[in-house]
Amino acid sequence: MTDIEAMNAFMAEPRNAVVAGIRADGRPHLTPNWFVFDDGKFFISTTNDRAKYRIFNNDPRAQLIIDDVTGFRYVVVDGVAEVSEDNEFGLPYFKALRNKHGRFEADDAELLAEMERDGRVLLIVTPNKPQNEWHQKGFDS
Repeated sequence: MTDIEAMNAFMAEPRNAVVAGIRADGRPHLTPNWFVFDDGKFFISTTNDRAKYRIFNNDPRAQLIIDDVTGFRYVVVDGVAEVSEDNEFGLPYFKALRNKHGRFEADDAELLAEMERDGRVLLIVTPNKPQNEWHQKGFDS
């Protein structure tokens, strides 16, 4: 298995990404979040009443760290966050996030209604560098 394949397998496991953004006063804001990594981007669910929504609408710079509980493997990714309020576009990612963490949904219309009711938005983090240049530990051949 290549380093990138090992990282992808690691990130496909049900784990959190600690999402870091920059508050208006310059202090960092960090929160653990479920994520899905797909087609070179990270998809993270949040709501429009949380700090991340305001932070990333004002300053798209983001950093993610995904680690394991032993501390022997981690991935750090710098990127740019876009906030998508289009829940129809986001529906496959909201489903993937829930499925990854064992929360299976029966009906797309029901899930979409829940996303709208909750004020869900999707953070889409595009890494600044290719995956083979991410800061990481535990995936070297």
